[in-house]
Amino acid sequence: NFITAQAVARHMAKKSSGVILTLSTPGARLPGPGYMGNCVASAAVEAMSRHLAGELGAQGIRVVCMRPHAIPEAVATSHTREVFRPMAERAGLGIDQMLAGAAAGTLLKRLPTLDEVANTAVFLASDHAGAITGTVANLSCGFLVD
Repeated sequence: NFITAQAVARHMAKKSSGVILTLSTPGARLPGPGYMGNCVASAAVEAMSRHLAGELGAQGIRVVCMRPHAIPEAVATSHTREVFRPMAERAGLGIDQMLAGAAAGTLLKRLPTLDEVANTAVFLASDHAGAITGTVANLSCGFLVD
């Protein structure tokens, strides 16, 4: 993340504009057994995003991190099935059962969709979000409340 941001920031700085979007998980704020690697990595991405915003803001570059909860549609087509399987098995559940439980634990009683995450990314990268930088966009459907 840092190397990529550093590389693109050079080009954005020449234009005095740009947006760097990073991606985190609710693990950034969750303690618990079995989450150590994910939690530390996600927290680091969020901290790096805030600090990059401070470093790059004067050059007209915004940095925003997105923190979606689990995305059920992604389980069928991405590496997340392999990530979620051991967690579900430790809990004695199938992946679908685990995701249903995760959805039940949100204020909206559902998980975010790929479209919602993509549309949020488009908005955050647009001029309509020109005042947003140095923050984490919480797409957890109310699992975490900021």
